[in-house]
Amino acid sequence: MNKLLTAALAVAGVGLSLQANALNILLTNDDGCRAPGIDAMYRALTAAGHKVTLVGPLNDSSGISAASAVVPGQALAVTELAPGRFCVGPPEGYVAPVGKTSAIGTPVDAVNVGLDVILKDTPPDLVVSGSNFGENVGPLTQMSGTLNAAVRAMFKGVPAVAVSTAIDMDLIMRDQQAGYRKTLGAMDDTARFAVKVIEQARLAGIAAKQACGKNKHQCGMNVLGLPGANGLNLNYPPLPPSEVKGVSFTPIGNWDRVNFTSQRGADGTVHVNLVAPSTPTPAQQKADAYQLWQGHAVITVIDGNMTAPEAVQDQAKKMLHNIKP
Repeated sequence: MNKLLTAALAVAGVGLSLQANALNILLTNDDGCRAPGIDAMYRALTAAGHKVTLVGPLNDSSGISAASAVVPGQALAVTELAPGRFCVGPPEGYVAPVGKTSAIGTPVDAVNVGLDVILKDTPPDLVVSGSNFGENVGPLTQMSGTLNAAVRAMFKGVPAVAVSTAIDMDLIMRDQQAGYRKTLGAMDDTARFAVKVIEQARLAGIAAKQACGKNKHQCGMNVLGLPGANGLNLNYPPLPPSEVKGVSFTPIGNWDRVNFTSQRGADGTVHVNLVAPSTPTPAQQKADAYQLWQGHAVITVIDGNMTAPEAVQDQAKKMLHNIKP
């Protein structure tokens, strides 16, 4: 009986510990509120004991960047899929005004609804955006709805983490379905990696607050152990953890293997196509896209201008130096 009581108390202690350390997290993405990546992230975060409210765009909004509803009075449809899980989209029957291209129910709209309406009375400690189907590195960061949802949260004063699972471009060009399955297969590992990063950063944030009295520099650290509302951009390769080469701390670069360009065809129609990447320079090889291509999980510190100063990047590297894929 004593052994059973001891075991029960131990289990209860673990539960209380998880509850005490739980973060209030707003989870969003750009692939849509029902996408596999956001589901994997939801399961990983809740399994870690965090309180998660999912607010994502109703439809796939990939590549929509920071677009949002900008017409005063514009209605948004907010649908609750299940307790704590919401989709944000255009109202039923919505048609864009003649001559106007409009974006309704975007990742930024979802973040705004999450922060301004759903969690207005219980502001989140952190916003997590992802996991995205496909990497968000290099020039892709400007186009990314995933990353811009995180940036929007930071503009509103909440630290954020953007999470993406990369695509094996060589494979997907040969066999689209096999490439698709490979990225999907890495999403649970991506989510678990993100949870580990958030936990280690959270512990660093607690330590920073405890050291605040002795070191005033530590007083402005957020829940991720970073200054102000700075956050992280995580990109995970489409590989099992045993094949990931480690973690690389890099800035956002200007090179990527995924290059979109506009081209005029023989019939005069302009198309958007992929073109082969240039040979990366030594500097570009130190940045995010190349390191991800080489099989590393990549961590980049970001702020409202996408990438944070080098000193903050170095701080994150010290803070997370022993993180494993």
